[in-house]
Amino acid sequence: MVATDLLVQSLLNGLLLGGIYAVAALGLSLVFGIMDIVNLAHGHMLMVGAYVAIVLFTALGLTPIVGMVVAFAVLFVLGMALQRFVLEPVVGEGMEQPIIVLFGLALMLQSIGRIVVGSDAQATDIGIPGEAITIGAATLSFPRVVTFVLSIVLILGTWAFLKYTTTGLAIRATAQNSSAAQYMGIDTDNIYVLTLGIGTGLAGAAGALLSMLFPITPFVGWSYLLKAFAVVVLGGVGSVAGTLVGGLILGVSENVGVLYLGGGFRDIISFSIFVLVLLVRPHGLFGSSGGGE
Repeated sequence: MVATDLLVQSLLNGLLLGGIYAVAALGLSLVFGIMDIVNLAHGHMLMVGAYVAIVLFTALGLTPIVGMVVAFAVLFVLGMALQRFVLEPVVGEGMEQPIIVLFGLALMLQSIGRIVVGSDAQATDIGIPGEAITIGAATLSFPRVVTFVLSIVLILGTWAFLKYTTTGLAIRATAQNSSAAQYMGIDTDNIYVLTLGIGTGLAGAAGALLSMLFPITPFVGWSYLLKAFAVVVLGGVGSVAGTLVGGLILGVSENVGVLYLGGGFRDIISFSIFVLVLLVRPHGLFGSSGGGE
């Protein structure tokens, strides 16, 4: 029998972790909802973002929060270059070509990571002194609280960009009907470049945040890709609000599940949620099959 205090602790930790899952999934959801591309390298781009933060922290002593900003910028540029020079030439060759390219990229990033940084797990330290926050019988560590706050800032920033900027409006128009968007004078090729840049940038930022909480190895990409898929399916493709809710549900489910079943079941819980939602509600809780909000 699990004590009530431990259950409450797991619930709160799950909510805080869910914020990062939502950031990671938001990038995947945007790319799939707007470009109709399943970015199989998304989890490995998250891994790259984590190592950007780790290298900046260990080599230069920069706080992981600065590392998150740099990781977003690095992966943003990488994503735009990937779309412009690698994916754009194979657009129109069928769904299989981009998937094969991205699968190969994922394997390449994993191999490069293993060669460059080795297989040992590494992490960063958020470097904020002080006591943890106590809520009733639960204790919340500062790193978890800070990463959750940063996650919400990233999600709200992305939502505001899509909702209130001219470029965001062009992205949403492209997601709804790319042919009509072109007719209205929108350069959809540039929109796709920008979209993949934002999607991979969010993956990099999520990786930097995760490096504050969990050890990172070059092999974590597939695991976090699965979690991002589960959140996207749970919340609904292209829905920012759905992605946030899906991330929180996955985070809570994982933490509570681990409490009862053990740490070895963490990824099994993610996969089970992924399959269950696909069977019961394929369009997710928010029921959006289009892109953007």
